[in-house]
Amino acid sequence: MRGTKIFLILSFLSIWGGTKIVWSYQWPTEPRILSVFAQGGTEGFERGIRISANNTEVKPIEEGELIFFCSEGSVASLPYPLGSFVVLQHGNTLRSIYAHLDFGNLIQKTGKTKFQKNDGLGKTGLTGSTSIIGLSLFTYDLEAKQFVNPLLLLPPVKDTSRPIIRNAQLEKKDRMILLPTTEPVPKGIWEVTAEVFDLSAAVPTFWPMGIYKVSLYLNGQERFMVTMDTLKEQGGVTRVFPSEGLAYDKLYSKDGFRMKLGTVNLNPGVLNLEIVARDFSGNERNQLYRFRVE
Repeated sequence: MRGTKIFLILSFLSIWGGTKIVWSYQWPTEPRILSVFAQGGTEGFERGIRISANNTEVKPIEEGELIFFCSEGSVASLPYPLGSFVVLQHGNTLRSIYAHLDFGNLIQKTGKTKFQKNDGLGKTGLTGSTSIIGLSLFTYDLEAKQFVNPLLLLPPVKDTSRPIIRNAQLEKKDRMILLPTTEPVPKGIWEVTAEVFDLSAAVPTFWPMGIYKVSLYLNGQERFMVTMDTLKEQGGVTRVFPSEGLAYDKLYSKDGFRMKLGTVNLNPGVLNLEIVARDFSGNERNQLYRFRVE
């Protein structure tokens, strides 16, 4: 956690001009976000964020030193899902990775090893395992040995849309009850799941993406909570922190947007079950379900 605290402090280091904050880190390109940190994916947690940008120059989030680069298609490079990518180091603890770039021979030609915030790393591209022109950005804490949510470091993005909560249900091995329900619910221990997601403003079509925080309350008492701050390997399993350190299969169902929100012990009576979801911009939605337990 110490490394994460360092990043949080760095991200809020600023120069005050009246009441205006100048952020230390910058967006590498216009933040048209398609996917967010720790959302469900086909291969587990997303370890970074995905940005849609067509043939746009990519800049470092902060001045840094070139640690490694891979140019897709070069003789010495093997195929990578990240395509052409660059790794920069910032200070002693933070690395940033910029993937799916189209930089041709830019880095080889310039021979640069140190990059300032106004230097170009290349352009957004279609290299590697991607079907959309853009950029994947990852930030890694060397001290804590964990991926850090880039949105903790970057300036906030203007967003007014609230997350969506739908198709909530109570589940047991032999039964499923869709909420809301007018039928009595049998007492006992139930798992709560729901589709919880945000919508990307980067595309005009329906494009779901993950959320930052989700909580579950039973009669006003919190029974489950997870925030998407960091991802860390423990015993060969990737877990999301600083919450309970949930592994992917403990948080997501196969489709990636149905979330497992813990178990509740339902006793007879009229109960209130509430799901609260929040995105990184602070937009929040709550969904309350009231039903009878027998």
